[in-house]
Amino acid sequence: MATDTDKYNIKTVARCFQILDFASEQPGPISIQDVCAALDTNSNMAFRLLASLQNSGYMAKDPYTGLYSISLKTLKLSRSALQSQEIRKVTMPYLELLWNQFPKANVNMAVFYGGEVLMLDRIDTQSTPRTYFTPGRQLPFHCTALGKVLTSELSEAELDALIQEKGLPRYTAQTITDAAAYKKELAHVRAEGVARDRNEFIEGDNCSAAPVRDRFGKIIAGISLSALTSNMAVQEIEATIPRLKETASRISYMMGYTATPVL
Repeated sequence: MATDTDKYNIKTVARCFQILDFASEQPGPISIQDVCAALDTNSNMAFRLLASLQNSGYMAKDPYTGLYSISLKTLKLSRSALQSQEIRKVTMPYLELLWNQFPKANVNMAVFYGGEVLMLDRIDTQSTPRTYFTPGRQLPFHCTALGKVLTSELSEAELDALIQEKGLPRYTAQTITDAAAYKKELAHVRAEGVARDRNEFIEGDNCSAAPVRDRFGKIIAGISLSALTSNMAVQEIEATIPRLKETASRISYMMGYTATPVL
């Protein structure tokens, strides 16, 4: 269905953004032929679009292979986007307090955006080894505590579309790969107000997450505590859940959600 902004759409500009989206989803550099196939266009147009992105500094061309990669210039956009997120400004002091109570754990915050679970913040454990979940990293929605909590209140249609698009790939022996089992898990998340990942994404890593809500009660973020079993036993992670939920409640209150009691 056409929108009011469609008449202002510049097709060439839109295609450049499509190339950036496409390139960001690929495991390596892309070729002119890749762009032709992805955008259903001819090689001359693909070359011109890539050349425009290269001239603007958002893509770099390897002089030896002729392949194109997203350049480091895009990091400026990522940094600006992260800095503009009000939720980060509100959340970070609470995450730091939570980390001070559980320094053996990693404290994380993520949002659900464009069908992706995106890490926005992380405070690493004092212990090693670290798993290096950098801001902007995408997480699986079905086998991480943050993913589960962020998708727990999607509609049935939204969940089905998400599963259809992303699938339920296996990462460990504990990963949920059945749609019915995944939806049952989300029912538990809604009932308890907390999501768990027990060796489902990374073997030997356990995580619990709680939702952050806005003034309308909508889940806008998730915060979590995670740790390798070499740093914290599963029982220790379980014991952090009341404080985790309390922290999420406090952040939600600061975001305008008054239905949650502030402890």
